[in-house]
Amino acid sequence: MSKKYSKTLVLDSCYMARSIVAVERGFVISYKGNADIVAEYPETFGLVNPELEINKPSIIRAHSFVNSKFHKVPLTRENVFRRDGYECVYCGSIKRKDLTIDHVIPVSKGGKNSWDNLVTACLRCNHSKSDLTLKEFGKKIPIPQRPHYLMLLKKVNYIPEEWKQYLLY
Repeated sequence: MSKKYSKTLVLDSCYMARSIVAVERGFVISYKGNADIVAEYPETFGLVNPELEINKPSIIRAHSFVNSKFHKVPLTRENVFRRDGYECVYCGSIKRKDLTIDHVIPVSKGGKNSWDNLVTACLRCNHSKSDLTLKEFGKKIPIPQRPHYLMLLKKVNYIPEEWKQYLLY
């Protein structure tokens, strides 16, 4: 089974993203009549009967509203690393023991501890950057953002294009 098509996004009746489940679980939920399939992957399940082709659900919508408070991802060192994929945003190094947290706008220049100002950096890049701004350092990086709680909870490595409209992209 392709890892790319192994997860299903679950929406509530108001099209609010509520969870991510295994694609098989998403199929069972919809097959039992508890959800409608909103989008499907181009890949089918490998079933015993080759004539029976069932596409894997990418997004399903439950028939009921799930009343829960909005989940905010806490700003922690580990969550910044997870958001950035345990990779230095400046050079791409993936040596976990060398990873640090860097302030995009240095604290000495008014930078705060916030999702849009903290990134993962290796020791070498963090020391080279020191208290320089990105312009002074000569690097451009995407503006970091608060991740959606579902991405950190389920460690999804691949986000299908059709999910993005429901995940605040």
